[in-house]
Amino acid sequence: MKKILVFAIWLFLALIGTKVQAEEQSILVVGYDPNFPPVHFSQDQEPVGFAVDIMNELALRMGTEIKYISVPQKEAIEKLQNKQIDILLSAYFNEKHAEVMEFSDSILGTSIGLLVHEENEEIEGLAQLTNAVTALQSDTLEYEFLRNIRRIKYHVASNQVTALELLFNGRANAFVGNVITAQYILEQTGRQDDYKIVGNYLLPIEYTMAVQKENYSLLSQLNRAIHDIKSDGTYSALYVKWFESENELADRLWMVIQIIGSLLFFVMILFFIGIRWNRKLQKEVAKKTTVLNQMNVKLQEKIEQTKNSDEFQKQILNSSPRGIATVNQEGIITSFNTKAVEISGEIGQIVGLHYEQVLLLQKLLEDRFTKVFQTKKVFLGEETVWERDEQRTYYLRYYVYPLYDFEKRLNGLIVTFEDITEERKLRLRIFEQEKNQALSRVVAGIAHEIRNPLTSIKTFAELIPRKYNNERFQKEISTYVPQEIERINQLIEGLIDYVKPKQLNKELIDVSSIMKECTILFERTALNKGIFLVCETEEDLWIEADSNQLKQVIINLIINSLDAMSTRDETEDGFLNLTAYSKEESIVMKVSDKGIGMTEAEQLQAFEPFYTTKEKGTGLGLAIANQYVHENKGKLEMDSRKGKGTTISLTFSKKDKG
Repeated sequence: MKKILVFAIWLFLALIGTKVQAEEQSILVVGYDPNFPPVHFSQDQEPVGFAVDIMNELALRMGTEIKYISVPQKEAIEKLQNKQIDILLSAYFNEKHAEVMEFSDSILGTSIGLLVHEENEEIEGLAQLTNAVTALQSDTLEYEFLRNIRRIKYHVASNQVTALELLFNGRANAFVGNVITAQYILEQTGRQDDYKIVGNYLLPIEYTMAVQKENYSLLSQLNRAIHDIKSDGTYSALYVKWFESENELADRLWMVIQIIGSLLFFVMILFFIGIRWNRKLQKEVAKKTTVLNQMNVKLQEKIEQTKNSDEFQKQILNSSPRGIATVNQEGIITSFNTKAVEISGEIGQIVGLHYEQVLLLQKLLEDRFTKVFQTKKVFLGEETVWERDEQRTYYLRYYVYPLYDFEKRLNGLIVTFEDITEERKLRLRIFEQEKNQALSRVVAGIAHEIRNPLTSIKTFAELIPRKYNNERFQKEISTYVPQEIERINQLIEGLIDYVKPKQLNKELIDVSSIMKECTILFERTALNKGIFLVCETEEDLWIEADSNQLKQVIINLIINSLDAMSTRDETEDGFLNLTAYSKEESIVMKVSDKGIGMTEAEQLQAFEPFYTTKEKGTGLGLAIANQYVHENKGKLEMDSRKGKGTTISLTFSKKDKG
């Protein structure tokens, strides 16, 4: 009687515990793509597949119930973000997804491959896809991968199965996608002998389970359960069940499991014999399981090696229209793409040489190699002339910047360069047109300026017969007539210098002389607008530059200032100031006006070609000025405030007259 009472109490407590445990169980909503066999798909309106079996096993170990929702991947991500589902099956990591979700440990590793018809001999890899139509699923890793390769035509589907049907129906020449899904569909439809995977696998892919952002509690439970099923052999058994055709060792293991089942049947008949055989089979299973785990580790190592492979990098580098080279900290060239070889004209093996052995890199990295590694400085958008040989001269735009590894450590630098010869020719033609427009304005402005000294000379000439013997008249004519003639000469010389063909010809020039010449050209034009043009310069300000280019820079700045002051409200300050002075080891020239000024947004775009705030402006004046100053190793700076005016400063290195 006492034993019966104890058993009743134990049974009651067990039932209560079971009820409490059932009440504590939560229901997790799991989203899955119904068209991703054999990983997960719908069969008779029910979810099936490798990832579904994995999830069911995880739910058992987590002590929770699950509810599956069939939803395409793109919608599933939105539902996960909106907390309409708790777990997303078979998610892969990328930066965009990482912003809205957390990823569990890997549940499946596979690859992205290229599938074509067996009779297709034209497509052997990525290089032949440029003239073919490629079917693939949108919003996938392979979709992002192919978008970076130019001239590939896409036929995008909502899922892997539909994308394969495009290939089967002849609406695409190739399919790029998950090789596991492709092989499964081929076997299910009996087409495994009609299609083939060509080339190497394009890139590896790891599938995980995703949870809502910062849901670390659920993520931790998933990872522990995943670890458990991998440790106790459940994962291996499910892997064999769904992917038996991919692994011969898995076939053998499944066969052993079948043998074990048969022997267990005989154990019921021959107990003692069964025990003996059972022990042997347990050892065999353990051995095969160990081998399978070792193969899994090797597979993971292979995937890691594939990630770090430079094969994919070489494809991108050699497809680039820019020359690209990388150099390590010892100065050794580690990569040199096809375009770089073409521009440099080098012959033979380049990788492995010191960068100073390649003339083009020696020129581009002069005084820059050390700065990149010491200060992490970047050189962006600089231009230079590369005279490769007597027959070929390149105008190059180049960039030099640090190269970091996956751990954000500096381990080299990148040099990229592009041929801008044709761009430069077009730019020079446009600049010459702008110069001609400026010239017409200069000519119109100084026409009246030339008439004034001519009128004075004419007046003196008419008075010669009457006042020839007048001593005061003789003194005035000998003083003023030469001055007026010299003034005309300066104006004419200024025009002649300005219209000379543009060709960079650096020489020692006196800044004060250039500033005064430009002042003379625009004095009358400024006065006609009610503006006083004032020039104040120190003497003996020498720099090395092209005088014609420097003169055009100042003229463009004066024209801009006159236009800005012409549209201002009437104020008492109508002065346009030109100044030049020495500052330490530099010479500074400034053009300051009290015009309408510019906002910060306008200043950011002011030096871009064709940007203008004038109704009839071309938007090239400041672009030309900035280009010419840069070509002469100077610096142009702008200080402007809306409604207050603008000051443009030109800074050049000071030179001795010699």
